[in-house]
Amino acid sequence: MTEAWQLIERAKSVTLLTHVNPDADTLGSALGMYHILKNMGKKVHIFNATRLPYNLDFLPGITKVRNAFQEAECYISFDAGSFDRLGIKNECSPLINIDHHATNTRYGTYNIVDPTAAATAQVVYDFCKANGAKIPKESALCLYAALVDDCGFFKYESVDASVFEFAKELCEAGAQPEYVAQMLTMREPLAKLRLIQKVLATLELKINAKVAIVYLTQQMLAETGGTKEMADDALNMARSLATVEVAVLLRQEEDGRIKVSLRSKSRVDVGAIALSFGGGGHKRAAGYTSDLHDFDRVLQQLLNALQGELVEL
Repeated sequence: MTEAWQLIERAKSVTLLTHVNPDADTLGSALGMYHILKNMGKKVHIFNATRLPYNLDFLPGITKVRNAFQEAECYISFDAGSFDRLGIKNECSPLINIDHHATNTRYGTYNIVDPTAAATAQVVYDFCKANGAKIPKESALCLYAALVDDCGFFKYESVDASVFEFAKELCEAGAQPEYVAQMLTMREPLAKLRLIQKVLATLELKINAKVAIVYLTQQMLAETGGTKEMADDALNMARSLATVEVAVLLRQEEDGRIKVSLRSKSRVDVGAIALSFGGGGHKRAAGYTSDLHDFDRVLQQLLNALQGELVEL
């Protein structure tokens, strides 16, 4: 950790890398670091290869995120379990890999990975704090947004006393919980509600109602004007059913491939299942992308894998 910080201190320019199809944790973590590095007098670029989520437009510095890669003296990635999640064709070095996924492949020159952390934002904060960095209020807000989004506003099993202490310190540094909650949860577009309605209409229950399946097609997106990340709430609604242990969203990508998102309640390690299909994630939230273009075939493969996990539940 000390060598990684020394690398940052020596570098005049730093490029921050966020993963494709970004969420609040990758962007909030990167933007939290952005403001810290700017205070240190660094020249900082933030890269993302894909479209940014509509609901994160309130994060300070979000307009600095670009889809044009900039070379620098140092690179830092955030919340990306593998290098290919960054959407970069050429390798970059030296690279500091900051993450909290147990399935992280340790692809960095330096790997700061803590699977016990509730969010990558917590790893970023601990890293910067341990090295005496000042946390400006802009960073505190970005890191707080990343934290609450990734732990479901303190609902998930990753939440413990250290998470609340982290949130407390962010609030003391200037984060505003009510503002963040409003920005993340109280600005839903009509297109999202229409899309969720269509996705929930596809609901199927499998394996004695222990698995809930919902589908998202490109046609649904076209008909509603929604975006693919808007369907995540439908997946969480499916998981909330009393009998369900695992919820699955099968999403048709633009190229026809099927993206599989998995959520479990308390018993099934969906991260291990996703890893077996070439993906990754956490015990309770994970995913992978199949090269198959057929919903039925992808679902049957997944159900075969889940059958053994659920047989005794």
